[in-house]
Amino acid sequence: MELKKRSEFPEKELWDLTALYQDQEDFLRAIEKTREEINEFVRNYKGKLHTFEDFEAAFAIFEQIQIQLSHIGNYSFMPQTTDFGDEAFAEIAQAGMDFETWASVELSFFDDALVEADEEVLERLGQLPHLTSAIRQAKIKKAHYLGADVEKTLTNLGEVFYGPQDIYTKMRAGDFEMADFEVDGKVYKNSFVTYENFYQNHENAEVREKAFRSFSEGLRKHQNTAAATYLAQVKSEKLIADMRGYDSVFDYLLAEQEVDRAMFDRQIDLIMKDFAPVAQKNSSNT
Repeated sequence: MELKKRSEFPEKELWDLTALYQDQEDFLRAIEKTREEINEFVRNYKGKLHTFEDFEAAFAIFEQIQIQLSHIGNYSFMPQTTDFGDEAFAEIAQAGMDFETWASVELSFFDDALVEADEEVLERLGQLPHLTSAIRQAKIKKAHYLGADVEKTLTNLGEVFYGPQDIYTKMRAGDFEMADFEVDGKVYKNSFVTYENFYQNHENAEVREKAFRSFSEGLRKHQNTAAATYLAQVKSEKLIADMRGYDSVFDYLLAEQEVDRAMFDRQIDLIMKDFAPVAQKNSSNT
């Protein structure tokens, strides 16, 4: 199985992104329109959020801005995931990321205002069904809040903190090369995608074995870069977890998902202790 480039597929088999924007120009116009809406939101509400009524009115507008940011974010990253070597897709992705970083910084005052709001205001807001989740998240943030200036700085560095994940994603999609392998006279072309989606669960054990060896050898060529990238990610998460006063990196990463450590540990133990023998037995029988 050989992976094709996006340009080699017929148009009818490609993602239809016109439900979001008609084309790249439409996408860029949406960025500028949303930028204007954010600027207006800042003018109208920054330093002016105190009462329940203030927040309720602001949330109605904030929600619409978030919808636009979601559309921009999805449109900007989806094309590049199909071909990381396409410069046009890379430009779209970078434009989206730059705008999202700017928007997050400009809108950070809203999170600050929520965290600093009176408990009575938060309780009333939390009683509104459409705001229940947002207020829960605000209370979680409040327990580990570092102050407006520090929070804004961390938001500004969001793209930098995302760097290791971005590097690994591009390395995996564009740089890894897996050697072809042959089984019963048939040559199989291997890649990250074909191995994970097809060959590792292939019905032929020899295909699985040779695909695994090809896959492992391909990964090994980039092991030092991958290790350094992973270390950078771990260090940044550890740094922020310590800054925010979490007991561990696990607690920091689980907080936003509203999952406690006991639930996390239970799932890991279930997979490693209970499910692993079943999976190993099944693998040995195929």
